[in-house]
Amino acid sequence: MKPRIDNFCVVTASAKPHDQARLTMTTAGWKTTATYDWELMIEWNRGTGVVPNFAPGVQRACDAGVDIIACLHDDVEINEGGWDLEILDFFERHPEVGLVGFGGAPGLGDRDIYEKPYEAVQLARRGFVSNMRHAEAHGSVSSAPVKVAVLDGFSQIGRRAFMEPAWAWLKQSGIVHHAYDAALGCLAKRLGWDAYMLPVACHHRGGETATRPAYLDWADAHHGGDQLVWEAAHRIVYDEFKDVLPIDV
Repeated sequence: MKPRIDNFCVVTASAKPHDQARLTMTTAGWKTTATYDWELMIEWNRGTGVVPNFAPGVQRACDAGVDIIACLHDDVEINEGGWDLEILDFFERHPEVGLVGFGGAPGLGDRDIYEKPYEAVQLARRGFVSNMRHAEAHGSVSSAPVKVAVLDGFSQIGRRAFMEPAWAWLKQSGIVHHAYDAALGCLAKRLGWDAYMLPVACHHRGGETATRPAYLDWADAHHGGDQLVWEAAHRIVYDEFKDVLPIDV
């Protein structure tokens, strides 16, 4: 029997009921490859974007005093035994680190971003490194931790000391979907935390959340479509983080 711990938990969100089978398969994989037995907090995705779907679970974890909170999309396969121990050990050995994930980039934002007229694409990440399946298709591969400016949204894993204020800001920012990962990278920089990519072997079946009918219907009804959600989120990040952008590590 795996030892039970209360200093680590996983938060995820999934649509119910039609994704129940996928959720069960994914979370069973996370548990099977884990070293410890920890709490899994599931928020039921009502199609309203990543931030409002994950925020209640993050808050519950913070309120419970969990030290390390892992926000994982429900389309992430973890293919490495002991991945939770790897995360906990890394945080233990690096008190300056507030945020980690399984894929990230050393640069965020054009280097001359505020010296030219605004375009959302100026907030793109520069470079990408991971140990994901087909890593080379996304950028470069590394088998060692790499300091980064931003982590891909599918895995955002942080200390409570970072996650609590960061998610409080996200909840009131107006960002509901897209660019929340850029915002978290900027918040880590602003609040004085380092961020790292940890080379956990994994696979992200990307795009499944943002292409579901529930989300697309909601975006159309409340925001005029997903493109406008994307544009609004990037503009918020651009306007808010002039004190830290661009980021290079």
